[in-house]
Amino acid sequence: MEFKQEEIVELEIEIAAYLLQDFSLQQIADQLAVNKKIIKAHIRNMMQKLNAENMDYLIQSIKAKQQKD
Repeated sequence: MEFKQEEIVELEIEIAAYLLQDFSLQQIADQLAVNKKIIKAHIRNMMQKLNAENMDYLIQSIKAKQQKD
């Protein structure tokens, strides 16, 4: 699995940063001044791009990518 930067949009990077800080979906939506449904859609997109089966795996994938950089 490779985290391809060009495939991840800027908002998804911001969402990932909040996920790593243990923000809830509602807290992320509030911070970014968007609807919670938008956050869910971007998380789904990230999960597909990273082949993550669930939120825990997504967060682990993001952490692993950060350690490589």
